[in-house]
Amino acid sequence: MSVICRQTPTLHDFPYRGEGRKCYHKWIVNVTPPGKQHCTHACVYCYARDAVYSRKGGDGPAVYGNLARLVERELAGLALCPPVSISNITDPCQDLPELRRAVTALVEVLVRWGVSFHVITKGDPSFLGEVDGFPGRGHFFLAVTIEGPPGVLGILSPAAPPYERRLEALRWAASRGLPALVRLDPVIPPLWRALYGAKWKEPLAGVLEDCSRAGAGHVVSSTGRFTGPTLRALENITSSLSPREARAMRDDYLYDRSQTSRGFMLRLPLRLAFHREARAAAEELGMTYAVCQELPASEGDTQGLPHCEAFPMPFSRRAGPQEFVPIPGCTANCHVHCAGSSAPPCGTAELAQPQPFKPRSLKDQGFSPSSAGSRSGKRPGSTP
Repeated sequence: MSVICRQTPTLHDFPYRGEGRKCYHKWIVNVTPPGKQHCTHACVYCYARDAVYSRKGGDGPAVYGNLARLVERELAGLALCPPVSISNITDPCQDLPELRRAVTALVEVLVRWGVSFHVITKGDPSFLGEVDGFPGRGHFFLAVTIEGPPGVLGILSPAAPPYERRLEALRWAASRGLPALVRLDPVIPPLWRALYGAKWKEPLAGVLEDCSRAGAGHVVSSTGRFTGPTLRALENITSSLSPREARAMRDDYLYDRSQTSRGFMLRLPLRLAFHREARAAAEELGMTYAVCQELPASEGDTQGLPHCEAFPMPFSRRAGPQEFVPIPGCTANCHVHCAGSSAPPCGTAELAQPQPFKPRSLKDQGFSPSSAGSRSGKRPGSTP
């Protein structure tokens, strides 16, 4: 894996816009350039190439070696800091020394500045526990993707860590008293039926039970959003197991523009039925449940959640040259909870829009990277 320097700022939100947006505002920090070539997991359904911010990439596996310094310089110019998401296009916990060094350095910065962040992975996040003060003064949660039982993982993500190791990541979080969720995503019913037959919902219940016992308090699920080539690849895999279910996949997955998450999606009635049954199973185990993008919160999510990832992830407010503190009463789901408010907790009403934030709305006119460095006694971007 090569180490390269990122040349542009990192501060950006999810690209989704419109009233169907379910994602709360985040600072998306990707530790590699965009593109699936930068992830060793090589999952069949890889979404990396579909992301709006993933249209350009390098020629081979690479990691941003200057990411921690770049993020610290950006932090120095902010008055408001969104919760940080690590990483949305490639796994930040791949077993690659160069990548883990970059992620460790990034987390050291976030911990030192006291901002909220979470990590999405299929790998082993335990190296993060070696960061002094982890997880810091901000809010934190761990998200572990488990697409199904071992048989499903062997098809969809055979190069990624196996089922038991992903459960171990949840146990690691639980052992440290950290909130954790499981991303049961994507669940592809025709593939499951090809593997497990008419009783395919029994292994589904088993996965939920295993995750609950391992420490997951929340489930985020989807039935997938695929490009045409990805859907054809999944059909071919399913056909090798059951030609009938491959035909069902062609019939059941249609191109859908009804949500912010567009692509070949399970027919709406089938989506509704699946999520409502899965939600009931999760809630029976004491977990909450939410649907990623493909249904409105009122139709698929556990009632009363602040957002689809459940755990508190507020914006943080600048409190000093190198210090942020979480804003009480903030959910970062601004367009839902602060719509029409003249006095939102953060004081920035323009964030309450169902579209990505504009970085300028977060800027601190009183703090610049140079002044922050001089006040803290450190060179901007330096680390201890």
